[in-house]
Amino acid sequence: MIKTALRIGRNGIKQMIDKLISILFKWTGFREALFAEVNMYNSLTRIMKDPKSMEIASAFWEELDGWKGWTVEENKYYFNDIPEHDLMGVMESLEEMTNR
Repeated sequence: MIKTALRIGRNGIKQMIDKLISILFKWTGFREALFAEVNMYNSLTRIMKDPKSMEIASAFWEELDGWKGWTVEENKYYFNDIPEHDLMGVMESLEEMTNR
């Protein structure tokens, strides 16, 4: 029986990762979407770490199926994942949630 092993050193792994990244980032749409997602999560993390910002924090965004959003009021987090037709619709929906 012949056994073979694939041994990839640190340089080999780094080269594979570099190649994968270069292939993925060739697609402008993918690259822009990925950076937008990272930027959104960084913004949310900054807001959630700041107690003063958390008193008034809200965010709204448009996806393919409609508007969505979240807000924080009195240390409670409200998220509307049901798509609304317009920005005002998602704001009204979140306001209804906070008034319950």
